[in-house]
Amino acid sequence: MRLPWTEPRRARSWGAKKSRFRLETLPQYLVEAETEQFAEWKAGRRFRRPVEESPFLTRIKNTTAQGVRWSRARILDPLCDYSQWELWGYQENQLAGENIFVADRASSPELTDLHEDFWLVDDEVVVKMIYDDEGHFLRPELAENVAPYLAMRDRSLQHTIALNEYLTTREPHLIR
Repeated sequence: MRLPWTEPRRARSWGAKKSRFRLETLPQYLVEAETEQFAEWKAGRRFRRPVEESPFLTRIKNTTAQGVRWSRARILDPLCDYSQWELWGYQENQLAGENIFVADRASSPELTDLHEDFWLVDDEVVVKMIYDDEGHFLRPELAENVAPYLAMRDRSLQHTIALNEYLTTREPHLIR
């Protein structure tokens, strides 16, 4: 079911009572709002934003304080500049209270067929995030059946490690 953006935003951000989970599987996400930050990072201008300067990070911090668990699994293909920037930036998400987990698709054949991005809210609502082949966001869609997405979440988490462990053992140059 295709939704206007306001409905999935409400579902994934405001309506959760216990958890929000995000599965990310694409090599890159071409989001217009990130273009300037990504360019700054590539140019070597890297700084940590205070959580309070980001509405998204503030939402994570506030809802985590209310008992909502935020988590994300990032399935990586070979690292590119964009995925390195994401790993660097996820450290801000962690400071706000989100649990970040990372897996390398090449090291985990069980993840080869995971190519669908989604938000899972309270293990009951699934908002599929539809992107084109280059990573441009097209639209959200509400999934009718939550069971396959619970299985994808569980499978992805079985093959991930915590962001800090990933950075320490594989990409220490990205540690802030």
